[in-house]
Amino acid sequence: MGYLASPTMSQFVSEIRGYIRDFPELNRLISGEESSDRMLEYCTCLAIDEWNTTPPLSNVGIEAFPSRFILLQLSLCHLLTSVGILKSRNKFAYSDGGFSVETESQDDRYVRWIQIIRSQLEPKILRLKIAMNVSEGYGASLGSEYGWIHGWYGLT
Repeated sequence: MGYLASPTMSQFVSEIRGYIRDFPELNRLISGEESSDRMLEYCTCLAIDEWNTTPPLSNVGIEAFPSRFILLQLSLCHLLTSVGILKSRNKFAYSDGGFSVETESQDDRYVRWIQIIRSQLEPKILRLKIAMNVSEGYGASLGSEYGWIHGWYGLT
């Protein structure tokens, strides 16, 4: 498979996992993977839905998504949001005999990553949506007086 080939959902899930390096041997504080393949698929579906419902509306799936980068980044935002919510829900401080532990203390880091990714992603989405909308407008069979004028001068 070449990089520009349309990925299947399972191939894209593998790309996400590779990008965030969510592998058991790299997760030192948890056993196994942090996010299941099912959750990665769900976050990808949310990303596709977000793209499709951002005006101008579209109806593309993973096989026809216009930007692999944008799909990856949108999927990550949804994944980080989901994991961050879980970590916030399970956060508590524990202290016993001068020894204290705060579980899931990194939930605010997820928020910062989401903010960083979103701040870079939103302009890219806007520019691509505008470019696609403009390019789809050409050849849309809408008449123009310029076409009529060209006809008078034999410049068709």
